[in-house]
Amino acid sequence: MRSSILMILAAVIVMPTFAAEQPLFERDVLPILQENCQSCHRAAGANLSGMIAPMSFMSYTEVRPWSKAIAKSVTNRDMPPWDATKATHGVFKNERTLTDAEIATLVNWAKSGARRGDVKDAPAPKTFENEGWQLAGKLGEPDLILQMPEPYFVADDVQDIQPRVEIALTEEQVPEMKWVRAIEYRPGSEVVHHIVGFVSKKGEEGELDKRSNFGQIASGTDPQSYDDGFGLPLYPGSKIGLSMHYHKEPGPGTGVWDQSEVAVWFHDQPVVHPLESSTIAHGGFEIPPNQKAWSVIGGRTWDEPFTVLELMPHMHLRGTAAKYTAYYPDGTDEVLLDVPKYDYAWQTAYEYAEYKDMPAGTRIEFEIVYDNSEEMAAERNFNNNRSVRFGGPTTDEMDLGWLTWCYQEEGKMPDTSERFGNRGEEEGTESTD
Repeated sequence: MRSSILMILAAVIVMPTFAAEQPLFERDVLPILQENCQSCHRAAGANLSGMIAPMSFMSYTEVRPWSKAIAKSVTNRDMPPWDATKATHGVFKNERTLTDAEIATLVNWAKSGARRGDVKDAPAPKTFENEGWQLAGKLGEPDLILQMPEPYFVADDVQDIQPRVEIALTEEQVPEMKWVRAIEYRPGSEVVHHIVGFVSKKGEEGELDKRSNFGQIASGTDPQSYDDGFGLPLYPGSKIGLSMHYHKEPGPGTGVWDQSEVAVWFHDQPVVHPLESSTIAHGGFEIPPNQKAWSVIGGRTWDEPFTVLELMPHMHLRGTAAKYTAYYPDGTDEVLLDVPKYDYAWQTAYEYAEYKDMPAGTRIEFEIVYDNSEEMAAERNFNNNRSVRFGGPTTDEMDLGWLTWCYQEEGKMPDTSERFGNRGEEEGTESTD
């Protein structure tokens, strides 16, 4: 009798725990997907610089076949895509992460049979305001849309090519100096590896003067937008240069036409902090053959107080890790961003939720690690038996530590003639692999 009572009590205690470990889709899983996944995983979902989610997660029937894959991806923290360490949790406004509890819910749902539950328990469907430009839902339609003047054909036999394209602004488009609030690039084909924009303005004698960065994209990059009071100057008569990088598998019938676009939003209020996007880079590195971990470091010191808005590491196939570290004049240091598992196929721009002020005398170093081993070569399809230097083709390498910044002194323009060791985007039409 006593043993029977104990068994009943044990069942009463275990049953609620067992039920809690069997989440239901409508009640427990769908809210997580709405908040973290559906902006991309839906029909006409967000196109993050050419990266489009291959499946929709809007309903139970769509999600159910992917339950085990979802559990694996969130356990490995491959999804949502966010490669920075937990040390900067909450620092960047575009952070894409799940809590441990959310991961446990998705994993337990898959393990316990991926049950649906009652549709009455589901939250209201999430609506998406914009199916065109990503920023239109927040900023309205663009003030200016620019397109490559002519379609460009990436020929069948091309693997890598980096043409330069120039867009001349008309007086009608920019009749007077404007302050750029946001920039969003839209690739015109699936073979766009990345685009870096530059703007050149006319000098006092009518010749094109110094150029400065005009935003960039790579696979997975969010569009750039800035708070009130912060912006990029755009002058009448300027020219927008696009450093295009196309990459694909060569072969008969693989040729593709491209005519990429860029949308621009202007501030309607005065800007007191002119911005500059530039890079910290070494540039002169050489990665030996068959090296598993080869480190390269570049750095720059600012002589005046400045503010950092955004960080974006950029490498190619051999890049595996990146880190920005600030060394302050009082002798202390701080890791600004640590990306221990860099993913060349999903390159994130890390946008500060609160722009980060830096004192005069601060040095920022950008350290990256390359893997030129046989194992990585097999995974990413490159030749590991050669030395690798800075170059345009995807099978060469880059060491660009992008950062968007401004001086703290109001109205002070950054000197865009000083590129801080930036090698920029060098042309190269052939791979040596």
